[in-house]
Formats: sequence, structure tokens, C-alpha cells
Amino acid sequence: MSDWGVALIAAGSAIAGSVVTGWLTRSAGLRQAAAAQLAGEEQAAAARHAGEQQAEAVLKTVQQTLEAQTRAQQLEAKREVYVAFLQAAQALVEDRKRDRGALDEALLAEAQRTYQVLRLEGPANVTAQAHFLMQAIDDSLDDPSVGAAEIDRCLHHYVTVAQHHLQEPWSWMGRSRNSWIAGGTTEPPATAP
Repeated sequence: MSDWGVALIAAGSAIAGSVVTGWLTRSAGLRQAAAAQLAGEEQAAAARHAGEQQAEAVLKTVQQTLEAQTRAQQLEAKREVYVAFLQAAQALVEDRKRDRGALDEALLAEAQRTYQVLRLEGPANVTAQAHFLMQAIDDSLDDPSVGAAEIDRCLHHYVTVAQHHLQEPWSWMGRSRNSWIAGGTTEPPATAP
């Protein structure tokens, strides 16, 4: 074989070796790129999931804070209405105790006005106790046998029920504060035997 033939075979072998090495390198690079892309996608998905969970936790905290503020504002509004009626009713009761004749019209008008506001605010059992108190005062005008003791009893019942409804909701609904926030059961706690 001539030198040219050996040179051609050597050149062909070198070219074939380069092609095979390039093809194998290219295949390995593609596999590495695919693996890197998959790892990047998994990392991005994990980061997105963690971000979504963190955002949900922040939103839940903000929502619970807003709900607590709303409950506090509602309780304060109820408290103001209950106290306004209580003050008007007590003034009317004191007037009734001092004078067994007609009621002071201004005091009666104020008690009736605050009673109407209380009816809007509710709840029904507080409104009912306020109604019983107003009825006892009214009845004392028509029937002298309805004494101060009956009016005081109705006043006491109104105060007791109003206080009950001014407690935090989780207290009068038989739930702990943590259970209320976490959305726990509405079942009352079990009592020990």
C-alpha cells in the first residue's frame, strides 16, 4: 500500500473517530441539557408551590385579622345600642319610681327611640327582654299592682341577656377562640363525668 493509501485510511479513521466522538458528545450534551431542564422545571414548580403556600398563609392571616376586627366592631356597635337603651330605660324607670302618675314624655320618647334602634340591631332574645321591660313600664301606668320589683326584674333580665351577647362569639357558642379561628367543631366541649 502506498503512502497515499495509508494517509487516506488514517485521515478517514481520524474523521470517523471525530464524527463518532462528536455524536457521542452531542448525545451526552442533549441528555445533560434535558436533565438540567427537568431539574429546573421541578425546582421552579417546587418554588412556585412554596410561594403559593406562603401567599395562602399570609392571606389567611390577613383574613382572620379582618374578621376579628369586624367582630370587634360589631360587638362595639351592639354595646353602644344596648347601653343607649339601658340608659334611657333606667331614666324612665327612675322617673316611674319617683312619680306614680304619667311618664315624662321626653324620657319615654328617648326610650322608645333607642328601643327601635335595638330592634334593628338584635338579636331576638335581647329585643324580647327590652320589649318586656318597656311593657312592664307601660303596664305600671295602667295597673298600680305592677310594682317597681317587676320593673327591676325585667331590667335585670335585659342586662343579663345583653351581657351574654356582648361576650366574644366563641364564648357563648361553646367554642374556644382557637377552635373558632381554625374552623373547629360547633359541638360543645364534653363535660367530665
